[in-house]
Amino acid sequence: MESNLAIELKGVNKTFKVEVEDSTKERNAFNRFPTKTVENKVLDNFNLKVKKGELLGVIGLNGSGKSTLLSIMARIMEPDSGTIEIRGKVSSILELGMGFHQDLSGRENIYIKGEMYGFSKKQIDERIDDIIDFAGIRNYIDNPLRTYSSGMSGRLAFSIMIHVDADVMLLDEIMSTGDPSFTNKANLLFNKQLRSGKTVVFASQNASQIEQLCTRAIWINKGKIVADGTPKSVCAMFQNSINDSVEMISEFANSGIADAQYKLALLYRDGNKVGKDEELYKVWLGKAASQGHTLAQVAYADLLIKSESEQDRSDAFAFYQSAALKGNGDAKMKLSALSNNSRNVADLKEIRSIMKQLAENGHPSNKYQYALLMLRTAWNDDDRKEAMNWFQLSSEDGNPDAIFQMAIMYRDGIGVPRDNEKFVSLLESSATIGHVDSIRMLAEIYLTGKITVKDDKKAFFYASKAAEMGISGMQYQLATMYRDGIGTEPNKELAEKWFYIFSNSNLANFQYMAYEQMKLFNIDTDATPESLLLKAAAVGNLRAINTLATLYRGDSVIAADSEKSKYYFKLAAKWPGATRLTLADLYYKGTVFDQNLEEAANLYTTLTYCCNADIDYRLYLMYHNGMGFDKNDEEAMKYLKRSAARGNLDARMELRKTREQL
Repeated sequence: MESNLAIELKGVNKTFKVEVEDSTKERNAFNRFPTKTVENKVLDNFNLKVKKGELLGVIGLNGSGKSTLLSIMARIMEPDSGTIEIRGKVSSILELGMGFHQDLSGRENIYIKGEMYGFSKKQIDERIDDIIDFAGIRNYIDNPLRTYSSGMSGRLAFSIMIHVDADVMLLDEIMSTGDPSFTNKANLLFNKQLRSGKTVVFASQNASQIEQLCTRAIWINKGKIVADGTPKSVCAMFQNSINDSVEMISEFANSGIADAQYKLALLYRDGNKVGKDEELYKVWLGKAASQGHTLAQVAYADLLIKSESEQDRSDAFAFYQSAALKGNGDAKMKLSALSNNSRNVADLKEIRSIMKQLAENGHPSNKYQYALLMLRTAWNDDDRKEAMNWFQLSSEDGNPDAIFQMAIMYRDGIGVPRDNEKFVSLLESSATIGHVDSIRMLAEIYLTGKITVKDDKKAFFYASKAAEMGISGMQYQLATMYRDGIGTEPNKELAEKWFYIFSNSNLANFQYMAYEQMKLFNIDTDATPESLLLKAAAVGNLRAINTLATLYRGDSVIAADSEKSKYYFKLAAKWPGATRLTLADLYYKGTVFDQNLEEAANLYTTLTYCCNADIDYRLYLMYHNGMGFDKNDEEAMKYLKRSAARGNLDARMELRKTREQL
């Protein structure tokens, strides 16, 4: 075995013989099928190397081979074939109560367990107070172990193992034992043990624990390693497999995991990969809601509130209140509406009617606002489907906010079946228009591999865009990616640059504030308005960038500089909004920039969703005259009508002339 390894398994195989019913034969007198013996291969030519000082997480479903693997490492079980080498003393907790004598006291069991690990009475004497205090059972230490709760037994077993100075520690799901304070204490001690060079192998189905505790992870399925790498990437792949597998979702739902119960409910609601079943939808939704799943609580309350049963309505209020306390906006709205039901129903009906009529006039901004109203005041899936329909109509005109809302609805299964592929695809569509939240979310998704396949290059691409747009969290992420060579070649200089930008991003708002105040007050400082704006702009502060773009066109505070003005206008145009419109106008008119009608056309097109009559009129002229676009009378008339409806006088006069000619 290599000198840097603590554990090495080569070609390990383990098969169990199990009795199962043989349905090919006739039932016996007790109406049961006779049994037959079958072989279950739990580990299949299993190879693994664990370095000294690693904390290896082993994740997988029940029956995947995790426990068998740890039992073989602990020498409790022998493999059918293959070799296992472990360097140093080994301690393990593979089952609560293993190695304990139930009629002996906790103190006596400490000595027995310690001797099993190969330690003398003197060595245990030196550690026994620390073991007792860490387990938090001093008041019960001399009572028989059979009087202990399972949590107390688990804490005692863990405390013995962690204090006996073993070189290798093996744990199977034990971190689920104990209260939160004990778990936190155990986590801190684990980190200390790792710094001292201990090797830990920890098996669990809990992805968040693996991510939090481990330095490396493997995913086991059917006795083989499916993935091996960083805990985030491996756990993300494991979670994605659960998202895509009805069997895995069902297994986790039946084991009591709330998020899986909610996912299973949505599968039954939509008939996605399972038969559509309203009753099972309600059953699983209720189970998830009872465990505190916020989206499930709101959806389940929506079902209960329609009931004539006082108990159901009371439960609905309780679920709404629970979700509202966690910050859910839908729950807050519904609680408020229910407090004055008749008045709210009338008001809601009135405003929905007005907003729908405005949306039907065809402007994407009105379509979006009506969709948002329906989503935020939805009482059932019909309302959510109506919202999705109008978000879709608004998105067809390029509204990035509408595209983003559609993405979130597909991610969470709100009004539509859950669809992670559509979620990612829609995020990418809104990101191309510069939607900041979409860009940030894509960077995180591709980096972690949650929801979609991990892709470091795409993560780097979106992290770069987000960092340049001033999102401080992404600035830090980009710095670490340059430092560690994630998605790009390692670059120490660029890493230091982005760490510097991140560390100064909090100052940017104050630098801009100081610039504004310096125009009003005489401040004794070497700083100038220009220097403050430049520092804020350098870390992506949009207000500073916009201001510099305008001031460099010519202002008493800063000397005019057309090249710098062009630079900051282009930089600001990465964000959808007013500065992008200004840049489009400059290209159209050819004032600061040389006239570029194609560039103007591209920029105007990304802003058609805005509630702006002048943009619509400019697009009418460009389509009508073939400027920047191919001449298109149908598109021209569409924008002329929009502009006229929005109150543009030139558009109204032009529309009147057109109608008179017809």
